[in-house]
Amino acid sequence: MRIEGIDVIFYWVTDIDRAIEFYSDALGIKPGPRYGDWQEMNLPGPVRFALHGGSEKARSVNAIVSFRVPSLDTAMAEMAGKGYQPVTAITSTGTTRFAEYADPDGNLVHILERSS
Repeated sequence: MRIEGIDVIFYWVTDIDRAIEFYSDALGIKPGPRYGDWQEMNLPGPVRFALHGGSEKARSVNAIVSFRVPSLDTAMAEMAGKGYQPVTAITSTGTTRFAEYADPDGNLVHILERSS
């Protein structure tokens, strides 16, 4: 088997409309096509991001998606202006800085600035 890269990252969510509102409002990611309990979200690049609603898996399955931004400080200020606060302080790895937020179902979202 040859892996070509990541095709889609998705979160199980308990309320898909509430999750769409969070990702649209907090991060500016607009919804794309919706197929029942599957909601594609519009992002540039080859990796797709989606929300999968209507499942108890939202309470037990977890992942973290890191969304790259050009300026972490600017992104955090925009989110704070909308009432969203990070759940952890800024973390720096030397090549990245990121802040961690939680969506309405507790899924962790990293807003990440890469220096290299």
